[in-house]
Amino acid sequence: MINAAVVGMGRWGQTLVNSVADGSDAISFVAGTTRTLSKVEDFAAEKNIRLHSSYKDVMADDAVDAVVLASPHSAHFDQIMAAVDAGKHVFCEKPFCLSGDQAKTALDALAAKGLKVAIGHNRRFSPNAIKLKRMIDSGDLGNMVQIEGNFSANMAGYSGEWRDSRVESPAGGMTSLGIHAVDMYVNLFGRVSSVLAVSRRVAIPFDIDDATGILMDFENGQVGYLGTVAATGHLWQVRTFGTLGWGSIYGHDRFDAVKTDGTQESETWDGYDYPGMATIKDQMECFARDCEGGKPFPATPDQILHATQILEAIVKSVETGERVQVG
Repeated sequence: MINAAVVGMGRWGQTLVNSVADGSDAISFVAGTTRTLSKVEDFAAEKNIRLHSSYKDVMADDAVDAVVLASPHSAHFDQIMAAVDAGKHVFCEKPFCLSGDQAKTALDALAAKGLKVAIGHNRRFSPNAIKLKRMIDSGDLGNMVQIEGNFSANMAGYSGEWRDSRVESPAGGMTSLGIHAVDMYVNLFGRVSSVLAVSRRVAIPFDIDDATGILMDFENGQVGYLGTVAATGHLWQVRTFGTLGWGSIYGHDRFDAVKTDGTQESETWDGYDYPGMATIKDQMECFARDCEGGKPFPATPDQILHATQILEAIVKSVETGERVQVG
């Protein structure tokens, strides 16, 4: 059993805690901290979470084996490095860091201490994504040619919160939304060599972009494109095209495929309505078991680094208007 501390106890931090609150034989949240403790005192009491007044105090808590970071993006690097010094494993919400150099430094430091790391990409645990990856890896869809996807939502409600700044949300919805698609692209298609991105503010009521589009070149020669809109209804969809057909995932629970021979397949799963609590529980328990020598977390350190490098290249492309090499 891994005893964890949650850092950042807002909506998503509480979601992570709730995912295993009904019982887990792998992980238990025993401590936590957040910027305004008074806002979470009732929640902490309900979940038997010991509140600390600072992250430094969490690091000094010998009962904590691992930290789960649901904190502002710009805080991740320093918090990860402090966890390394304290000898604690790290689960970090995406994005891992805001630059490739920071990510590499943090990942190298964790590895040097023999500490485990995981990233909050719960969609890797969605049944439709698992099915699509198996079809691609088995060659059932032929040779991969192109991938497209969109992760959009209404971020207008974040006005006045930490996400409503260009520091925390460069390239609009990329750090909160689109980075999930980047990870899925790496999971399904491999490494990205270059990106060309455009991003602008169209309608959102505070100063971040809300319309972002990216073209990607993959090292294996395929093409990808990704959209993320921060001022619309919720949408998560990824579609892959191969020489024998295409496969598509929608939400956590729907899969569709059409083969070149005309064969069609559709499948749905119950119990995976947004936010897909079963996938969140699976990722938390997978991380915990990895910490204790079990099956490795599916997003490898190299993939965590590469996704961060892709994000950094997207932000640079938005700023320059030019195609940017990744890494």
